[in-house]
Order: sequence, then C-alpha cells, then structure tokens
Amino acid sequence: MLALSAPASAHFDATDRYTHRACPATAANRVDPVNVVFHGWGTWGRAASQIEAHAGWTATTGSSQAFADHGSCYALHAQRASGTGSRFHVRVRGQHPDVALGWTATGDAHHEDLVVFPVPCGHAVDSNGSGGSGFDQGRDELRDRFAAAGHGWYRVWWGNTQSFRQCDGDYAGSDGWTTFIELHQANH
Repeated sequence: MLALSAPASAHFDATDRYTHRACPATAANRVDPVNVVFHGWGTWGRAASQIEAHAGWTATTGSSQAFADHGSCYALHAQRASGTGSRFHVRVRGQHPDVALGWTATGDAHHEDLVVFPVPCGHAVDSNGSGGSGFDQGRDELRDRFAAAGHGWYRVWWGNTQSFRQCDGDYAGSDGWTTFIELHQANH
C-alpha cells in the first residue's frame, strides 16, 4: 500500500528527525537523518527482528548514536546490517506509543561502503547522486523488503535534508522523505 503522503502525527517533533553523536542532542552533533518509522506494533525489538526476517540484515555491528524524543536524548536500542563491509545498515530506537500510530520505533537506514583506501576510516554513507544518497537507498531497500512481505507503508515529508561529511570526504544527505512501515501484531 502506498500513499504519497499522509498526515504526520503529533507524536514526532522537529528534534526527532536526526540521530546524534551523543547526548545532549543538538544541531551541531547531528549525524544521520531518521528516515524510517515502524508503527502499529513497532516496538524496537519487533522492528529489529522483522528487519532480520524480511531484509536478512543480521549483523549487529556499528557505531553508537543517540536519538532525540520530545526534548530528551537516548541511546539506540539496536542496530542491524547486511554484513560488515560495504552494506546496508540501520540503527533503531523505540519511542513511546502514539494514539494514532500505536507503538513506534525510528531508524536511520542507509547504505555505506567500508573505506580502506587511501586511508582506512571506517564506513561512509554513499554520497548524493542521481540514484539518491545512501540514506535514500537504505530507506528504500527496507521499504521494498517489507512491502514484499505484505507490510503496508506510506511516506511523509520531514524535510530532514541536511548533508553530512563522511569519513571519505564526500557528503551524503536524505531527500527528506521518511517511510512509515506498519508492523503486525503477530510475527510472520
């Protein structure tokens, strides 16, 4: 199911739309755009297990980041990746329940390359380009995997388009769309 846009719930505010290097969450320590929201039965544990089941992302390595929620800042709950080298990766933080959306968890899905030449620096999100950035690619990969497994989804314009310098010197930013993916009560 696709609706080009749907009304965003009051559950999220503008501070919720990026991950951060550490707490407190400030504009100066933003790292990644939040570009996926799991809702319905979107607890962080269910989101992580469904990412494993539908996308096959079972690796749990990656750097720690913090998520903002209504003026407070919290560590991530889980992360899943498609491997350890060049890979798809997402960090997940469970949020509180919402009257309209049910339980929610947010994530920063992206595709990143392991940079080893000329100087090893770790993972760098794919730069902005005609196919979208690594943030757009990761979000769309999760959306497609969940849609193929029968999960409804829609997009909301969050406008979180800030580009971030990656360790390889390139810049990557989201196109500003966030995908909302419905999780079912029963695992399947």
